[in-house]
Formats: sequence, structure tokens, C-alpha cells
Amino acid sequence: MRPGYSSITPDTVHTLARQTLEACLEWKPFRDSVTARDIVDLLLLIAVTGASLFAVVRRRFGFSHETGRRAVHSQLASPDAIADGLARSLHHVLAFSRRDRRRRWIVAIDTHNCPYYGDRSTPGIIGGQKKQGTKYFFGYATAILIHKRRRYTVGLISVTPKMKPHEIVTALLKQIDRHGLSVRGMALDSGFDSGETLLLLQERGLDYTVPLRRKGRGTNRRNACFAWASGTVGRLDWVTDKSRKPVSTDVLVWRRKNQPETKVYAFSGWGSAEVINVRRRAWLARRRYRERFGIETSYRQKNQGKGMTTAKDATYRLLLEGLAHLLRQVWVLLTEQIARAGRRKPRDWIGELTLPMMIEWLADVLKNLHPENRSIPLQGDDLRQPSRR
Repeated sequence: MRPGYSSITPDTVHTLARQTLEACLEWKPFRDSVTARDIVDLLLLIAVTGASLFAVVRRRFGFSHETGRRAVHSQLASPDAIADGLARSLHHVLAFSRRDRRRRWIVAIDTHNCPYYGDRSTPGIIGGQKKQGTKYFFGYATAILIHKRRRYTVGLISVTPKMKPHEIVTALLKQIDRHGLSVRGMALDSGFDSGETLLLLQERGLDYTVPLRRKGRGTNRRNACFAWASGTVGRLDWVTDKSRKPVSTDVLVWRRKNQPETKVYAFSGWGSAEVINVRRRAWLARRRYRERFGIETSYRQKNQGKGMTTAKDATYRLLLEGLAHLLRQVWVLLTEQIARAGRRKPRDWIGELTLPMMIEWLADVLKNLHPENRSIPLQGDDLRQPSRR
């Protein structure tokens, strides 16, 4: 387990954030003008200030922005290599004991789209429902632990245009497996309601909760269950469209009071069938899905530490996305240590160190290490002193 600190200071935050980012890649100096430490600090400054690489380099470093851009891009390999490095750093932060490593965790998986307003032929962008003035995005998928005060991000990948939902789940599970964590169950959004995804989860023996969507406008087996009475627990069977594989799962039909829309949750597990009856397991499945909304909170939180860019390079964008998750991961670790030191209850609010406060502390340390250049050179032969009258 990672040792705690006697006190948490801005220098503590900077050291931990820098070590976390350094664990991501094998950072190398660029020529004689940019050291590996400069590259790491540059990326951290981009994240904590929410500025672009151009703005940060121009104000705080002695080399040109083009040199800084080349220095950063010289560290980037393929998107898969960057994703693996980011996952390694995310797990590097985890304050897990040997007992935690043996535990079987419950994980939430979801996708997150970042709007893109550039050329539609840019490699790596995906289409989707119009949002924030565009239908084109760079897509990412993450896996987060569903646990009070330990909502650590344990998986991160970029989503490619033709990637299927079950392929996203497979990639994230492989990433989690490589770092030695064991998964017991999963709570997924309705975007993962395909038959292939449910078959994958059943094959791995995982508990799961996935809300189902209607398929088409006609009457079929999936749509018919939306007419069942609220609270009904039943068995739903259908066949996948392309592979024609049979799918069978338990479902819970639920309609909240004063809410006209009926929800159908596909579920499996959440307790032994010999010990807990199916209605109790259905209630647990719905409860796990409600806890899944913590992953959406993580997206709002990580945006507080994400740098700005208009670059077309999907690999560089993945690095900035991952760096934002790394900073949030550091904050989760520090708040967990504060809670342990104060013997707080799982539901207690930790107000001593908020995420904006931690980012501000980190920004102050980095700005002191790289003072702003506040001189503006004037060029031209015809510059004259203003006349006085």
C-alpha cells in the first residue's frame, strides 16, 4: 500500500503528480534545449491552467512553441501505447493493500465524447448525436470502481469509429486484468445493451446490470417487456441480429413514481440464486446501476484539469484526456488518505482538499518553477517615442 504523508502541501501534490505522469512513458530530452523534466512540467501546466501548448510555452519557457510541440510529440508512440502507459500510471496511484488486490471489485464502464469542430476527414473522430454544436467527436471509454471514497479510474482507452460495445468492454477488461485487479460485477449504460455484450459478461461469469433500449418500432420480444407491470421480474430471450446467437437474461421492469418512462434492466448475479431470491437480486441490480452515476461525475471532475487543444492528432488528445484523469486520480488518493487519518465515515464529505484547490496548489508550484515572461519585445525601425504636447 502506498505510504501516507504526515501533511499534504502543494509540494506534496506536485511531487505525486509529477511521479504519476513520469510513470506513464519513458520521457526523453529533446535535443539540447528541452529536458525530460521540462516536458513533464509543460504537460502539467497545460492541464492545470486549461491553456494550450502554444500559450504555456510562449509565457513560461525559454524555447519556442514549435520546439515545445516537437518535444512533446517526440514522446508519443501509437494510441495503444499511450493508453497502456496511462493505465499503468492510473494503477500506479492506487493505494491498495494486498487484501485490496485480492478483492473482487464492481466496475462501471461508460463512454465520453469530446466535441471536435475541425475537418470531418480527421482520422479517429466518431459521429454521434449533435452536442455542443457538432456531430463529430473524439471518443474515450473508462472503467471506474464503484466504491465509496475509492472511485478510482482503472481503465482508459480511445474509441475508434467502428468499435462495437462488446469490443470496448473487452479492451477495458483486458487492461484491468493486466494490472492484477479482479472484477466481480459491472454496471453499464444502455449503450452497452447489445446481445454480444451480455454474452461476453455471462461467459466471464460476471454480475451485471444493463438497461435495455427498445429495438425498432415494431413488436418483438424485447419491446414487449416494456408493457409489463412495474416491479415485474422475468426472463427475456432474443437472437442477435448479425451473429444470430441466442441471448437469455433476467430482467426487471421498473417505473418510478411520477415518471412516465418505463425502464427495463437486464441483470445477472448479485448474490447466489440458492440463497437470495430473484426479486432481491433484481433490487440489488437496480441499486448497483444507480451507483454507476459516479462515473459521470468523474467526467465533470476531470474536465477541471484538462488542457485545451485544437490539434488533429488523436494520440496527443488521448494524452491530455489521460492526464486529466491522472490528476483526478491523485485527488482521490489524497482525499482517501485524509479520510483514513480522520477516521471518517464513507459518506462523510471531505472538504479539506477539493479538486479545484488541489489543481490551484499544483499550478502555484509549477508557476513558481517556471515564472511567466512578462516582457513584450517591440520590433521595427520606425518605432518612435510618442510625442508630448
